[in-house]
This record gives sequence, C-alpha cells and structure tokens, in this order.
Amino acid sequence: MKFKNIPDSYIKVILDRLFRLKPAYERFERVFDDILNKFLIKENPHELDFSHLGIDEKIEITTEIFNKTADKNCKNDYFINNYIKQEEERLFVKNPLSQKYLDSNLNFKGAFEIIKNDDDLKPNLKQLIEYDKTRKNPINLRQEGSFLFPVEKILLCEGATEEILLGELAKICGYDFKKEGVFVLGAGGKNQVARKYYSMVEDFKIPIFILLDSDANETKELILPKLRSFDRIYIIKNGEFEDILPKKLITDALNYRYNSCYRCLEDDFHKDAKTAKELYEIFKQKGFGDFKKADFAKTIKDYIKLFTPKKEELTEEIMIITKKIKTL
Repeated sequence: MKFKNIPDSYIKVILDRLFRLKPAYERFERVFDDILNKFLIKENPHELDFSHLGIDEKIEITTEIFNKTADKNCKNDYFINNYIKQEEERLFVKNPLSQKYLDSNLNFKGAFEIIKNDDDLKPNLKQLIEYDKTRKNPINLRQEGSFLFPVEKILLCEGATEEILLGELAKICGYDFKKEGVFVLGAGGKNQVARKYYSMVEDFKIPIFILLDSDANETKELILPKLRSFDRIYIIKNGEFEDILPKKLITDALNYRYNSCYRCLEDDFHKDAKTAKELYEIFKQKGFGDFKKADFAKTIKDYIKLFTPKKEELTEEIMIITKKIKTL
C-alpha cells in the first residue's frame, strides 16, 4: 500500500493521544484510524473508509506509516514500549485488544526524538521523555518534576470548578496532586457522574475518589451497587463546591482580577445563600460581566498561584476532602 509521510509537526498530536489516561484499545484505535485516514493513499478513490481491514493488517500498516517518520531519527530500543505495557497492566483491566495494540512495534524512541525539544509539551509526554533520558524510578521522577504521571488515583468530580481548583487548594494543604499522581476528572455535571463511574470501573484498577454536591444523594445511590471496596464517595455537607470556598479568597481574587471601584465585599454574601447564585448577582451589580463557573474558577486559581493563601485561611471542609483523598 502507498502512503504519505507523517509530518514532524503531527507527531506530537499522535503521541499526546497515545499516552492519555485511557485504556490502550481506546486510545490506540482512535489514533490508528486517524493515521490511516490521513496518510494512507486510497487505491480506490470512491473508498470512504478502511473498515475492511482486519485488526492485524490495520496494526501492521499503521506501524509502517508511523515508523517511516520515526525511524529516520533513531532505532527503537523498546524501553518506552515496555514501560507503557507495564503501566497498562498496573492501571487497567486486561483486554486482548489492548494487548494487540501494545504489541505493535511503534518506534516511540524515534518519535520522541522529534518532539523532545518542544517547549509546549503536556505532562504525559514530558514524563516519558525524562524517564527515557534518565531511566530513574518513575515515582521519584514524578515527584521531582511534578509530572502527574504515573497516575496513582483518580478524583472524579461533577464539574469545572472542582476540576480547576481542587489541585490548587490541596497544594495549600500540603498535598500536591501533580507530585502524588492524582488525576482530576470532571464528569460534566451531576447527572453524568454515575454513568462515568460505571464506565471507569470496567477499565481502571486504581482507586477512584468521587466528590459530590450535597444534593447528589440520588447519584450516590446509583453508584453504591458498583462501588469497589477501595473507592470512596464524599458528599459536601451543605451546598455545592463553590459554597465551601472561603469568601475572603473569592472577594480578594475578584477584586484583584477586575480592579474595579465597585469592590466585592464579604458582606455581599448572605448566610445560608448559595454562593453561585450570589455570584450571578454580584457579577451583574459590579459590572464584572456574565458569571461563568469555569472562568470564575480560573480567576481563583490564578490568584492562588500569585498570592498562595495560608492553610488556615481555607475552610475546614476543604482540608477534610484533601485528607480523605490523600489517604485513599
């Protein structure tokens, strides 16, 4: 079969997708299909896809296309290939299709030579490059470089605010998610958490910590029949995640961000009122624009990175959640 060469600029995209926190059968299948569709020259111009290929033929052709680009840099020593096989066994339930993909002879050594000097690499790729270079213990490397990978546990939460802020808040409490391998995953809403967890327990072998808002008892009841002995659920005592953020932290961050004469005050928040609902009104009244949870969380995160509040300034519940994640 004839094929086009993969440009060096596209190798980073391929590697990033191949080394995400998903089972091998899922991430490899998507990437192999992408390579075939983009770079294999169709013998029949009316052919729409390559679904007629068997899995072994698909792997063989894709490996040939990939290695045509990777081999020009160096020969493979299979150090990374063997490592990802070990990680697959540690992280995921055994899957025959995953094993087939992992047994492909992709020249990862040569591919990483192409991107190793790129300044804009994600942690999954940085960790592998450093591991291949130093051959140090992966856990020691993760702690030294805050690489997040290899991942030890997953924190499954409802939405963007938790996903963006939990790591920063835990760091104030002395627990660094990136150094300890805690992967935070937002489910995209309360109603998606149970579905996501059901899917994850079919694939993952590592512990999962589930964080829910106080109104999510129905979700908890859906999860309980599937809850593994080493997983944990924590329900916020009252309200949602925004409600356990310190009001001083919120006001300081908003005032720093918007630098407006219409300053936000702790008195703008009323006792027992929902923080998110109050923020909608505050943003409107102060001229901060529309309140969007993800943008708000990024504002808090940026402020924390600049000014690092003390642990004593956090709410007790944030410290409790951090401790429970740490001891999972």
